[in-house]
This record gives sequence, C-alpha cells and structure tokens, in this order.
Amino acid sequence: MPKSLIITEKPSVAHDITEALGGFINHEKEYWESDQFICTFAVGHILELISPEEIDKVYKRWTLEHLPIIPDEFKLKPKEKQTNRVRLIKKLVNRPDVSDLINACDAGREGELIFREVVKYLDVDKPTRRLWLQSMTPEAIRHGFASLEPGEKFDGLGAAAECRSLADWLIGINASRALTVRLRSRSQKSAWSAGRVQTPTLALLVEREHEILKHIPIDFWRIECDFAHDQQTYRGTWYNPGFKEDETQPHAKADRVFDKARAEAIVAAVTGKPGVASEKRKPSRDAAPPLFDLTSLQREANRRFGWSAARTLRAAQGCYETHKVLTYPRTDSRCLPSDYVKHVEQVIDKFSQGSPFAKSAAYLKQNGRQNDSRVFNDKGVSDHFAIIPTGQLSSRLSGDDQKLFDLVSRRFLATFFPPAIWEQVDRRTVVGEHHFQTKARSLRDPGWRSVFGQEAKADDPNVLPALVPGQEKSEGVAVNVAETELKDDKTKPPPRITEARLLSLMENAGRQIEDEDLAAALDEKGLGTPATRAEIIENLKNKQYVDKSLRPTVKGMRFIDLLQRIHADRLTSAELTGELELHLSEVEHGQRDSSTFMKEVGEYTQDIVEAARNFDYDKIYPNDEALGNCPLCKRSVYERSWFYRCEEDPEAEGDDDCPFRIWKDKSGRYIDRTTAKTLLEKGTTGELDGFRNLQGRTYKGILSLEGGNLALKPIVGSEEGEADENLPKIDVRKEPLCPCPKNNGCPAAESDEPCNIVETESDFICEHRKKAFEAGQPKPTGPVLPRIVCKRVMKREEAIAYFQKGETPLIEDFISRFGRKFKATLHTRETGKHRFEFPPREGGGKKKSKKKAAKGKASTKKKAAAKKKAAKAKPKAAKKKAASVNKSTEPPVA
Repeated sequence: MPKSLIITEKPSVAHDITEALGGFINHEKEYWESDQFICTFAVGHILELISPEEIDKVYKRWTLEHLPIIPDEFKLKPKEKQTNRVRLIKKLVNRPDVSDLINACDAGREGELIFREVVKYLDVDKPTRRLWLQSMTPEAIRHGFASLEPGEKFDGLGAAAECRSLADWLIGINASRALTVRLRSRSQKSAWSAGRVQTPTLALLVEREHEILKHIPIDFWRIECDFAHDQQTYRGTWYNPGFKEDETQPHAKADRVFDKARAEAIVAAVTGKPGVASEKRKPSRDAAPPLFDLTSLQREANRRFGWSAARTLRAAQGCYETHKVLTYPRTDSRCLPSDYVKHVEQVIDKFSQGSPFAKSAAYLKQNGRQNDSRVFNDKGVSDHFAIIPTGQLSSRLSGDDQKLFDLVSRRFLATFFPPAIWEQVDRRTVVGEHHFQTKARSLRDPGWRSVFGQEAKADDPNVLPALVPGQEKSEGVAVNVAETELKDDKTKPPPRITEARLLSLMENAGRQIEDEDLAAALDEKGLGTPATRAEIIENLKNKQYVDKSLRPTVKGMRFIDLLQRIHADRLTSAELTGELELHLSEVEHGQRDSSTFMKEVGEYTQDIVEAARNFDYDKIYPNDEALGNCPLCKRSVYERSWFYRCEEDPEAEGDDDCPFRIWKDKSGRYIDRTTAKTLLEKGTTGELDGFRNLQGRTYKGILSLEGGNLALKPIVGSEEGEADENLPKIDVRKEPLCPCPKNNGCPAAESDEPCNIVETESDFICEHRKKAFEAGQPKPTGPVLPRIVCKRVMKREEAIAYFQKGETPLIEDFISRFGRKFKATLHTRETGKHRFEFPPREGGGKKKSKKKAAKGKASTKKKAAAKKKAAKAKPKAAKKKAASVNKSTEPPVA
C-alpha cells in the first residue's frame, strides 16, 4: 500500500502529528509508521550552503583579489552532526512504498526552505503536498491533514525563501571578507561580520548613539506655581503662549526659560498676586488595541517585563509547540479570517468557565463583542493570522510561558471590549501677563483596560476637581498664587533605543513612525521579518557590536563610521535594505522573477566589495575639520580611524613624530568628535556616562588631558546595571589581604601610619590609594593589582606574593587578546603597574627543517640588504609614505 512521507521541522511536531492522527508504530524515536503514513523530522536546518573554500581551494585565504565570490551553482551539504539524519530521510524517501512527501515544516518562509532544501539535496522527483498549520491542537492537525494543498501552490514562497538564503550568503560572505581584510589589524584580528539586515539595524543604533554623544547639556529653568481656589490647591507650569517650534533650536519648549535672570523676574512678578483661571473638561476615547502579531508582542513584552525579543519568541514558541495554548507565533498579521468567529466564541466560552480570565470572558458573553469588523478581516491576514489562544488550558504552564500566555489571552479578550474613557482637563491660569497651564487625565470608564486590572477610582490622585462644581467649562474664576517655585534643569539627549523601539524601527525600515495604521501599511518594506528580527538583534550582541542593553560598542561605532565614509550606503541604509525585503515579498507573490532578484543582489554585492576594495584611509579621514590644537606640539588635531592626533610631520621618521593620541576607545566608551573637541579646548569634559568596568557594569566619569595623556576619573557610586554573566564572578572580602609594602608612591611610606592592601571588585589596592581615588585626586599613587589580568581572575595567594615578594609564581592560564593561553609571572614596576616576564622556551624553541631554515636565512639576508639600501637613499617620498602609514588605523599592541 502506498504511503506518504511526512517531514516535520522538529521532533516535537512529529510526535504531536502522530499522536493526533493515531495508529503509528514508533521506530526508536527516529521515525513513526502507520498504514497510511511514515513520519520523520528535521532538526531545523539540517543542510547548509557549502563554504567558499569548498567551492574552490583558492578561497581558503581571505584576499580581495578573489572577491566577489558569486558561484554559478549553490550547492548544499549536511550541517555538522546532521549526516545521519539526512541519511535516514534519504532512506525513507527512496522506499518503494513512499508515493509522495508531505511538507509539515512550520507554516512560513523558513519552514518552506527547510523542506525544499531536503528535496533539492536528495534530488526527489516524487510529488509533494503542504500541511499548513496555524495551531498545534489535535483538532487543528486533523483538520490540516483533511485539507492538504499541492506543493506547487507554494512555489512562490519557496522561491522567496531560497532567494533570501542565497542573498544573505552572498552579501554576508563577500562583505565580511572584504571588510575584514581592510579592517583587520594587530589588535583586532577577529572577523568584521556584515549582513543584509544585521548591518543596517546596527546603523540605526549607531545613529542614535551619535545624537546622544554629540549632545551638550544646556541649563534652563521652569516656573511652577501653586494656586488656591475655594479650599482646593492646584499646580500650574508657566508657558509662553506665543511659542513656535524652531528646527534650529530643537531644545526650546514652551515651558522652558534659558535665561535665569528672566526666570527670576517672572517669579518676582507673580509671587503673591491674584490670577484668573479657566478650564475645559472633555471625555477622551481610548480604543481597544488590536490583536498581537509577533513584533507587537515582542514590543509589549519588552515594555512590560523588560524581555528581549528572543526571550519573548522562545516563550511564544513554547506556548505553541509544547503547551498548545497559543496559535502559530511567527506571524505578521493582527487580524483573524472571517470564518474564525466560531473559534473565538469557543475560546471566550472556555475562558468564562473558571479560568483567570473568567470575569472578562463572562462580560463578553453577556454584553457581546465589539470591534468585529476590525478583527475579522481577510485582507489583513497573510500566511498566518494573529496570535490568539487556542482555547486549551494547561496546568503545566509556568515561568515565562505562563506570563506570556496571560498577556496574549488578556489582549485577546481586551480587543473585543469597548473603549476606555478618560476625562481630560486643560486648565489655564493668567497672572498679570504671565500664563500657566495645568493638565490632568483620570480614568472615567475603564472599558478594555479592566481586562488588565485597571479601574476608575474616586480617590485617584490624578482627578482634578472642577473650578466650578458640575461645570465642564468655566472662565474668569478668581484664584491666588499660594506658592512659587523656580526649578533648574538641563536639556537631555534623546533616549537610547530600547528593544521595543528597535523592533518598531525594523518593522518600518528605520522610519520614525508612531501611527500603527501607517506602520502596518509600510510593513512590507521592513528590515527582516517577524520571525528573524529577534535572531538579528541577538547576533549584534554576539558579534560584540552592541552590549546587552543595545548600546553600540566601540567596535560597532567604528564599523558603521567606516562604512558610511566609504559610501557603502546600501549596506548601512535601513530604508534601502528594506527594499530588498519588499522585493522578496514580490518574488513570493509572483510579481518579480527570482533570477531578476538574484541579479540585483549580485550587483549589490559587487558594489559593497568595490567600496571596501578601493577606499583610502587618507581620503576618508582628510585634514579638513581640525578639532583643536595638540597640547604637545601645537599642530592642528584631526580625526583618524582609531584615534584623534595632530597633523603628521612629513620630515619626522619613525617614532620621532609627536606621540599625542586621543584613542576612540576609553574603558569601553566611544570617544566621539564632540568629546575630543571639548578635551582640546578645555582640557576636561563634564560628567560622561558609558564607561565600563571589568565586571561589565557601566559607570560615569570625567575625562581630562594631563601632560598630553588622556586620564579618566570615575564618579564613585555611579555604577549601573548587572555584571556581565559571561565574566568571572568575583567575591570581595572585607578583611585586608595583607600589609601594604608601602612602595610605588604610597602616601604612608614616609610615616609609621599603618596601611593595608584591600579588595574591591576591580583591584587589590593600597588603602591610601583607594582613599585618594575616592576623594577625586587626579593621579592617586600606591601599589595596585587588577583582579582580572588577561581574562584570568587573580587568586588571593598570588596577589599576596605579588605585594610581598614583588612577583607572582608562574601562572599558566593567562589568555591573550587572540584567545591563546600563555605562561608568565607578574612583576611590580616602579610606576605601580605590573609587567609580564615569560619563561624561556624549552629547548630554545621549535627546530626548523633544513629547508625552512635555509629559506629563512635567505629571506633575512634579502630583508637586511633592502633595509641597508633604503637607509642610504632616504628619499623624501619614502618619508611621506612612512608618515602616511603612521596615520593609518592600527593601534599599538599592548
């Protein structure tokens, strides 16, 4: 009897399908078989595109010469540890009783790709059918198998999936190789990863970070008055009724006064004076929110719980696959199909019977649903509909899964509720020629907000009693100024982008769109898809382009800066890259040919490679905007790739030129042009945030130039955030470690005053040095040893030996910046810092073969002859070339 081979994306889905259909025999959990079906599984992507070096050995070396890499044919291979799984599927596919294949992978672009990669790799010529599941309940599975679609109906989706995969490979491989070759240096040997969606997403974060770093706080004042009327007191804020926004003064607001003398004059003019008040009260409708798609769910979970997009997706996937309580989560739709009314009624009925949502569900059963025309909208449903409860209740829900299910279920019920009604009050008070404003909002009817526990309260502190009881509008009411307060403040930079905000920007290809209806209209031109955005954000963190709070690192800042300077606009522009996602959608719907799309991607790839190949550091960092004068040689200071430095002296040789540098990386904080300019003009900055300690916490500090060197004075007690979970945990003991050796400038060295070495999270440090540091002394002295040296936590006994004997025992597990282990002892210097001493190599090092040794000698002789010849000539052009090299991007090796 012919059988259909079912291939699922995960083992758990295969188990659910066989349980729902029944009659299967389990073959060692590798596959299941019944009279009608054989069912097995992939484990996500079990195949991958072969690497460049497998296409041609010439690609083993990363060179610009062989770029771009655009294969004539893209071949697949089993992923590591997946060979046996591929072999089993091949064996089942080739069984003579298997007549056709059923694609039961996830209902979306990636699920389609997983299945079609298997079919292509195994060269399957048997017919295929598609199982399209929105829910994992047994009923939904049985209904899905009763309505299988022919596989060719999804050819457009399959073509888009393959185009996406190939485009990401082409752009990622070529851009990463080209940029790594140009950016790799002695201190930065890791790859510079670039991607079709990853890089423009990083650019959004970097652009905002530059806005924050460039911000210079400006002092301003606000005037607030307490007004008394009929035994009630209310507060009003002064404002300028004639204020108009001006793009040239973005920090100006109607209620801000930037002249203190003027602010004080206003206070004097109104203090103790009578005034006249008027007010308007009106209701404001707050419509029920739409159902969740994945992106809006991730945004809401980030706002409510502080979850990352990846964490939300994991919980949603668990509720869908494991617990069967939610429908398919990887959706971009916020509507339901018109034939889903009955299912909604069943879920509401189920929830009304003893669930945590019984009260809200009972209200809907009694009063009926609202907003049906908005919710049940076939045009608003794409491949999937909105995320809603399946109607199943699970007693095994806990942790994140429980919280997420609660959030989705309450949003589901709230969507069908009437609007919430607020009472808005706008009160204006005039004292002489000065105007004050009071605004208040209180909940009159909670409507949909009651589903989330909000209720109207008579004692709500936001309720502002009417000037004239019972009147919604009143004018000319006499009041008196009871008290006046002058508040000083400073302008603040724009806030950093949260994960919720970043998801919105990705959804709208970087556009600043607050209107959700307009956002939905532009969704097809977003960055990535709802299913991939969480992974993209996590990749940025893993590649160390941003930290866990999405603040760009120095590496991320420099990367985007260089890409923009070499005009790789297509790789950094969110809007331009969003067009590719739109073109993928057109491929899916048959509006664009896949070969046309791939041709465009090839041209896009070529442009990126050429931009990386041809740029000149001298030209992208020209001497056209001096930041100030060098404190050492007084020449003009310009920006370079790694640092800011004075204009090079073409006559100077080697290290003879001025050594002044302001490095762009200072304790994990990016030093931008504005900060560098301030340092050169004033010698110091104000309080800056974003410095990072050894445990990964951020802190504030003040930078200063002392003798041409950049110094950082941390602000004690300003540490924020949690320690990086990937860094070693350090236990700090209160008792002293050992007596201080009173060397390296310890203030107690010339007296009998006792001094000890104590512990902090970052150092073993002399007590007097610690006190001087906390008191803000610019250059505290005394012995100190970092707690972490070369990624290794120093042990207490090693530290004791260091302070008492001047050196540690041999330590064998230091980690270099390139990830290699090395042995060394630490010795104390006169400056108070430590130095390494390395043990001699056993046997004088590795022996070279005679052939290599001869080659090495010949090479050495050639180099010596070349140097001798160059030393005699010393042409001026060579000096200029040396100066140009000195101007390059490489920092010295520490």
